[in-house]
Amino acid sequence: MLGMANYVFAKKTDTTGFWWLGQNDIRLSRIAPLINTAETDQERKTAANFLFHSLDTILQIPGSFGFAFDSLKSTTVSIVNSPDKKFRFLTFNLVTTKGDFKQFGFLQMNDKEHSLYALADTLKNPKKDFLNLELETGEWLGALYYSIAPFKYQGKKMYLLLGFDGATIHSNKKILDVLWFDNGVPVFGKQLFRQGAFDRQPTSRVVFEFHNNSLMMLHYEEKKKIVVLDKLVPSFPEATNDFYYYIPSGDLDYFAFKKGWWIKDALENYNLGQGKLKKKPKSLPTPEADPQNQE
Repeated sequence: MLGMANYVFAKKTDTTGFWWLGQNDIRLSRIAPLINTAETDQERKTAANFLFHSLDTILQIPGSFGFAFDSLKSTTVSIVNSPDKKFRFLTFNLVTTKGDFKQFGFLQMNDKEHSLYALADTLKNPKKDFLNLELETGEWLGALYYSIAPFKYQGKKMYLLLGFDGATIHSNKKILDVLWFDNGVPVFGKQLFRQGAFDRQPTSRVVFEFHNNSLMMLHYEEKKKIVVLDKLVPSFPEATNDFYYYIPSGDLDYFAFKKGWWIKDALENYNLGQGKLKKKPKSLPTPEADPQNQE
């Protein structure tokens, strides 16, 4: 294993700080793969903790928000910016030798205070009724985010989050969540998700679980402002509610923001009532368009 105890941040006088950030980006990218490839779980945990604490220091440096960390992105860390450039997520996962996943991350704000929120996965031991709760950053469920879509609710700007969680050796998860700011403080979740127009019990987020050999599409379609997703079903009737056996059915659903709710419907009903029925929009992405399916 690399001698991480001897790791020293490189420094050099420059006007932007990008040289210093670039050196650390390269060095961390050499250590980061150990999170998933080291021979023992202890070595993987050591690498994950080192990367986490190193980023915690680096991301507090003024100007670091503008640095892309391309080397880390090409190895381990998922980095996604909000379309308005107000914040970004940097997330990565530790995979144990048994195939279990644990997520780490940061929410970095593009503000004068250089606000930074450390995120540690709690999805394995979530709060009771976590689907219905608004959660603080210390209660983060854990996900590799790959898409952020802004929308407005009651005049307040919010952000739809699409993420992936490798979960366990048996199943994967996709997560649909909301990020918003309460007097500048980030909050995860809002009771805006309904499983149909007649659903009277909205949830604060939606978690999809499925067999780990399956690929589930969960994709935000920018032009149509909808989330397109695979419909998940048990592979045989007796497997109902046993998500190890859930797989895509071949049909598609979608979420659209209507009258203050993210409401799910079958994609075959898309545009119904507008004089035209489309089973599949022409620009519909394939599952391969979801970066988490390119494993």
